[in-house]
Amino acid sequence: MSRLAFALLACASCGPGGQTATDDAGADAEAEAADGAEAEAAEAATCPEEDATTPAPFVPPETVDLAQYVDPMIGTGGSGNVIPGALVPHGMVRATPDTDTEGGAVGVYGYDDPRIAGFVHTSLQGPGGSANGYSEILVMPGVGEPNVEDPSSAYSHDDEDAEPGYYRVRLSDPGVEAELTASRLAAVHRYTFPARDDAWVLFDLGHTKGQSKNGSIEILGDHTIRGFGSYQVHVWLGLIFGYRDPTGTATVYFHAEFNRAFSRFGTFGREGRSDGERTRDGSKIGGWVGFDTTADPVVEVRVGISMLSAEQARRNLEAELGDATFETVREQARTAWNDKLNRIRIEADDATMTLFYTALYHSMFQPADYAEAGGCHMVATSGVPVVHGGGRPYYTDDWCMWDTYRTLHPLGTLLEPELRGDVVQSMLAMAEDGGWLEKCSWHAAGYSRVMTGNPQLAIIADAWLKDLDDFDTEFAWETMRKTSTEEIEPFYDGLCGYFGLGTPPEYVASGYVGHECDNTQAASMTLEIAYADFCMAEVAARTGRTADEATFRARAQNFRNHWNPAYGFMQSRRRDGTWVEPFDPADAGDANGFVESTAWIFSFFVPHDVPALIELMGGEAPFVEKLDRFFGEAHDGIGNEPGFHIPWLYNYAGAPARTQAEVRRLVADHFSTAPDGLPGNDDSGATSAWLVFAMLGFYPVAPGVPVYQLSTPLVRRATLHLHPDFAAGAAFTIETEGGPGDVYIQSATLDGAPLERPNLRHDELTAGGTLHFVLGPAPSEWGAAHL
Repeated sequence: MSRLAFALLACASCGPGGQTATDDAGADAEAEAADGAEAEAAEAATCPEEDATTPAPFVPPETVDLAQYVDPMIGTGGSGNVIPGALVPHGMVRATPDTDTEGGAVGVYGYDDPRIAGFVHTSLQGPGGSANGYSEILVMPGVGEPNVEDPSSAYSHDDEDAEPGYYRVRLSDPGVEAELTASRLAAVHRYTFPARDDAWVLFDLGHTKGQSKNGSIEILGDHTIRGFGSYQVHVWLGLIFGYRDPTGTATVYFHAEFNRAFSRFGTFGREGRSDGERTRDGSKIGGWVGFDTTADPVVEVRVGISMLSAEQARRNLEAELGDATFETVREQARTAWNDKLNRIRIEADDATMTLFYTALYHSMFQPADYAEAGGCHMVATSGVPVVHGGGRPYYTDDWCMWDTYRTLHPLGTLLEPELRGDVVQSMLAMAEDGGWLEKCSWHAAGYSRVMTGNPQLAIIADAWLKDLDDFDTEFAWETMRKTSTEEIEPFYDGLCGYFGLGTPPEYVASGYVGHECDNTQAASMTLEIAYADFCMAEVAARTGRTADEATFRARAQNFRNHWNPAYGFMQSRRRDGTWVEPFDPADAGDANGFVESTAWIFSFFVPHDVPALIELMGGEAPFVEKLDRFFGEAHDGIGNEPGFHIPWLYNYAGAPARTQAEVRRLVADHFSTAPDGLPGNDDSGATSAWLVFAMLGFYPVAPGVPVYQLSTPLVRRATLHLHPDFAAGAAFTIETEGGPGDVYIQSATLDGAPLERPNLRHDELTAGGTLHFVLGPAPSEWGAAHL
C-alpha cells in the first residue's frame, strides 16, 4: 500500500477537523475505562522528595546578549512548522500559541492562520507527516460569557512579539494582552484584561493535534485547577491498532495556580457548560474560572506539567518556579538561551546574525528533557507506563531520528557534548523497557516505528566514536546488534518500512529489501541500513569485536545491490532480483522505492563510502558531471534530509570549488529571515542544524566518521567555545580574509600551517586553534588534489 493510499484509508474514518469517527460519545465508555485505570495508577506516581543532583552548566566566557538576534517567527510560515512560543533549551514545556482552529494541520502555529485557538504546553518542533502531534493542555482568556465552543480570537502580527523564552500577543476579540514565559517543566501566563467584571480563563483538555480520549478536571478552592488529558497522539497508529493497543496514547497532567482568587467557575464537556461545577471527567472536557478586572487588570496563572501525576505537576511547578515572578522566569529563560547561544560567537552583518542564531536556537529545542523534579521520568515503550529513577535527564521527542541523525545530533556532539551520554542512555532506557531501540521517540506509550532504516545506530555510534560514551556500552552494543539482525513483528507487505522496527529478515538474508516489502521506500531502506551497518562496523572495530566488524563491514556494501549500471542510478528491485520498471530517476511518486525522495537524491546516498560511489559512477569526472546535472536540473530538494550532504560530495572528487559555490547558493536561494524562511519542515531542528553547519563552513557527511568536509564560511569569523571536560582546547576559531563577493577558498591554514585538504578531523577541531581561509572571486585549485 502506498503512503498516499494509507492516508486515504486513515481519512476515510475521519470526521471534521481530522478527528476520527471513533472520537465520539459512543467510544467514550471503552476509552474512559482503559484510560481511567491508567490515570488512577499514574495519579500516585511521583518522584522522590529529594532533588536529583545536576552538574553546573558550562557557560562560555564573557557571554553577551545573542538572544537579541533570534527571531522565533522564522519558520512559522510555509511548511516550517516551528513554534514561536516560550521555552528553554531542551525544555519539556513549550508554552506557545496554537492557531490550528479547524484541526488537521501538522504544525501548531501557522503564520498565515487568522485566529489563535489558545495557548498550549506541549508541541513538537517543525514536524512533518500528518495526523500526529501534541498541542495539549490549552489555556485561553476571554471576556463575557465563557465561550467553551470556540474561545479563539483574531490577532495581528503587528501586535505580536516573540523572543527566546517569551511570547506576547494582543487577542483582538476580547482585547486581552497575553504573555507567556517558561521553565523546563512549567509555564507562566500573564493576561492583561480590559476593565471588566466578566473576565475568564479557560482550560480545554480535549484540545490536541491527535485525538482526545479521556480527561479529568478539578477546581480546588479559589486559586487552583488540576487534572489530566489522555490522548492518541498519532491517529494513524490508532487506526492500525484498532484503538485497543496502547501505542500512541499519552496522559498529560497539569497543576495550575492563579495569583489571585477567582469568583466564578464551571466545567464543560460534550453536553455543554455547567456553571458552578467543580469536577468533570471524560473526553473533550475542560473548565473555566472568572475574575473581576475592573480594579486590577492582570491575571497570572502558573502551570506545572507532568507525565506522572497531577501531584508531580505541582512539585514540578514548586521546584522550578518557587516564588519567582513572571519577569524573573523570563530573565532566567533568556539567560539559559544566551548561555547556549554563546557557545558559538560569530561576526557578521545583522541579517546574517539573525539567520545564524535563529537556526542555532531552533537546533536546541529537541530532544526534550522529560526528567521531572526529583530525578525520575516516565518510560512507556513497553506500552505500560513505568516510572524510572536514577536522577539522569531523560531525552525524548526526537521526531524523527531519520531526520536528526544527519545534522542535529552531530551538532550536539560538538556544542553540547555533556548531554550526549544522557541522550544515548535515554535511548537505551526505552530499549530496556520495550525491547527495541526507538527510531522516532515521543511522550506516548509504545513504539511510533515511524520512518525508515536504523538511524538510532548512527546517533549512538557518533557519540561512542567521539569518546562521548557515558552510557551502558555493553547493553548499547547488545541492543544495537539486535536492531541490526532482528525485526519486531513485521507489518504486512506494503508498509514494512514505515512501520517496521529493526531490520527486515530479507535484508539480512539477501542483502537488500525487495520492492514488495514497501514500494514507497524499499530501495532507500537498503541504502539507509547499509550506512547503519557501517556504523556498526566502526563500533565493533573500536571495541575489538572482530567477527562482528567483518560481518557489518561486508553488509555496509549492500548499497551495490541497488545500483543499476544500465541507468547509472540506484533503483528499486523486486524480491526475484528484477528491476522495477518503468524507471524515471526524477519520479517523486509514492511507489518509487525511495522514501520522501527520488532516485536522483538517493543515488548519492553512500556517505560512508563515497570513493566506491565515485567508482560506480565511472570515476571523478563523470561523478562531478552528474553532480552538476543534479544541481543544474534542480533535483537537490535541500528541504529534505536525504540530500543534505550532497553539496559537499564534490570535495571527494577533486572539485571543492563546486562545493563552495553550491553551499553558498543553496543558503542564499532557500533560507531567509522571513516567516517562510525555511525550505521545508524544520524536522526537530534538523534543517536548522544544516544551516548552522553550512554557515560555519564544515559539514559531517557521515556521522560516525569523525571528519568534517569544508566549504566557504558565510560569516567573517566564528569562535566555537568548547566544553572544557570534553575538548583539549578552549576554543576553535574560523576566520576569513576577503571581500563580500569572494566565494572561493584560495588557501587555508590551521594554526599557521598550510592546510591543503578540504576536510577537518574532529580531534583537530576539539584541540582548539584557528582555521584561516583566504577567499577570492574565482575558483582555485585549493584542496583539489588532497582528500
